[in-house]
Amino acid sequence: MTKKLIGILAASVAVTTATAAIASDSIGFNLRATVPVSCSVNYDGRGLSISAEQVRLGDLLEYCNAPNGYNLEVRYSPSSLQGVTLSVGNERVTLDGSGFASLRGSIGPKIQTRAISAETGPNGFDTNLLQIQAVAN
Repeated sequence: MTKKLIGILAASVAVTTATAAIASDSIGFNLRATVPVSCSVNYDGRGLSISAEQVRLGDLLEYCNAPNGYNLEVRYSPSSLQGVTLSVGNERVTLDGSGFASLRGSIGPKIQTRAISAETGPNGFDTNLLQIQAVAN
């Protein structure tokens, strides 16, 4: 009987030790990823049309993952486009000939497509340089 009791106690100790070893062998991982801020604007010229005072320039395909959103920076030839009103979606700006203007893109990360058009000024659409880029806030 004593040998049996010692055998049962030994088996019990072995099971308890194995259970404790399994519990202490658990592993945890802390995973952290950094996503770089990326903003881009692509131009789609399909749908280009010209009427007396309105020039439909196509669409802007905008992508920006900046947490605080982005603005659109418009660059064009200085001393041109004076009085032209540029529209991107519902945002509008009247150009003053400085060669630079800014439009709101979004207040947070966004992927969107918006129509771009211009209402011509007194000199018409008098440049061949019009660049638009997305800049993170």
